[in-house]
Amino acid sequence: MKLYPIKLLTDENISPKVVASIRQIGIDILDTKEQQWSGTDDETLLNRAYQEQRFVLTHDSDFGTLAVNQGKPCYGILYLRLKNVKPVNVSRICKGLFQKELEIIPHTIWVIEETRIRIRHLIDNE
Repeated sequence: MKLYPIKLLTDENISPKVVASIRQIGIDILDTKEQQWSGTDDETLLNRAYQEQRFVLTHDSDFGTLAVNQGKPCYGILYLRLKNVKPVNVSRICKGLFQKELEIIPHTIWVIEETRIRIRHLIDNE
C-alpha cells in the first residue's frame, strides 16, 4: 500500500509551500499555521494528532522526545531530518515518500533523511 491515504498534522515549522505541494497529490493535511495554532505547545499538537489519527510532519525532534522518553500517546511522527530544508527540497522528499510502496503503521516514528528512512515502533500507550 502506498503512504497515500495517510493523514497529517503539520508542525508550524513546515513551510506553507510544502503544505500546498503535498496537498496537490491528495494528502489530507491539518496545518498548524492555517488553524492559527502557531505557538501551541508540542504536547497539545501531538495529542490532537493522536485523537484524529494523524501523523505529525515536522522538522522538530521534540515530538519524538515526547513520544519516546515521556510516553505521550502518539499516532505517528514523520520527522524530517534533512540537511536542506528549503521548501523545494522538502516537497520533493515528501512527494517521493508518499508515492512509495510502504505500509502505514500507526504508533511509529519515521526519521526521514535525504538518503534513507528509519522506522521506530512505539509502545502502544492506549
